[in-house]
Amino acid sequence: MIIQHCIANPLTTIRTPRRLSHPGTVLMRTGDSVEPTQIVAQAVIPPDFRIVEVAQELDVPQRSANSCFKVERGQAISEGDVLASRGGLGSRVCRSPISGKVAGLGRGRLLLQAEPQIVRLNALVPGYIVEAEPGEGIVIETVGGLIQALWGNGYEAHGILRVLVREARHPIRATHINASSQGSILIGGSTVDEETIQQAAEMRVRGMIVGSVPAGLIPQLRDAGFPIIAIEGIGTTPMAQAVFDILQSLDGREASISGDIGNRWHPMRPYIVIPMPTQAGQVIQTDAPLAIGERVRILRGIFRGRSGTIQQRLAERVQLETGAKLPGASVNIGEGEPVRVPYANLERLF
Repeated sequence: MIIQHCIANPLTTIRTPRRLSHPGTVLMRTGDSVEPTQIVAQAVIPPDFRIVEVAQELDVPQRSANSCFKVERGQAISEGDVLASRGGLGSRVCRSPISGKVAGLGRGRLLLQAEPQIVRLNALVPGYIVEAEPGEGIVIETVGGLIQALWGNGYEAHGILRVLVREARHPIRATHINASSQGSILIGGSTVDEETIQQAAEMRVRGMIVGSVPAGLIPQLRDAGFPIIAIEGIGTTPMAQAVFDILQSLDGREASISGDIGNRWHPMRPYIVIPMPTQAGQVIQTDAPLAIGERVRILRGIFRGRSGTIQQRLAERVQLETGAKLPGASVNIGEGEPVRVPYANLERLF
């Protein structure tokens, strides 16, 4: 992923991959322009099968279950339809857990075939297609601002950025969110709580960007129904001031956000893309080594979330709490003496 390693840049050329989860059909070609909601590819997920233990659910002998069936082979069914029933004393009903059709029946069981699913992939970001791989996906090039995060809940959206707090240390509260928040991507400085998430869902916000999220709230965040992105990851760390300043400067602009973190084999970084009406910008060089004087942000350790400038490339390796020793740099964070940080714990700020 081309935008994998940098954290924040108010104006650059961004290349965003959009990939299907299953092999399918790419509907666009290299050179085509796209808008965020435009469908660029689609795939058909093969139907799933489900076995329903009718005899067990009706509490009848296997040899008697077949006489209780209310459906036939090949019959179309919807979720909740009655598949079988037992009358008399202690009557019971067996209902379909899925929509689809009856693929087979016998020996007290029903084999159900779910309807095939059509997955449609939208562009999410505006721009021009610079790569199109048949059956797989595309890469979209956009000029604008880019901010990456450390955690997301898997959802994606496009909407208008709206900053709700004045400082990076301030959290979003439920009282900040009202009917005027509908369709907006809300920005807070530190964290959120369960009441705030519920209020955001009721007001139909388009998304939310915060500094960090409590570990205990993650199950609710994953079921929120809209993207939630934590710049600093899991915990209570406020958003880095440099990142908050960029977001404040972009208040009111359209943005695309993705909370996708990938999987263990293909990890991804949640991101925010803010398109700009200009052709200026420079492609991010993710592999360029950090240099003296560059602005950086500290990702881990006791100085996590702090930003500063590289003062010196250290000749000696920096020892971690685990005992490992890694190459690093001396970083001036504006508080006393510069701190020693491994390169692995640093990200470039533009």
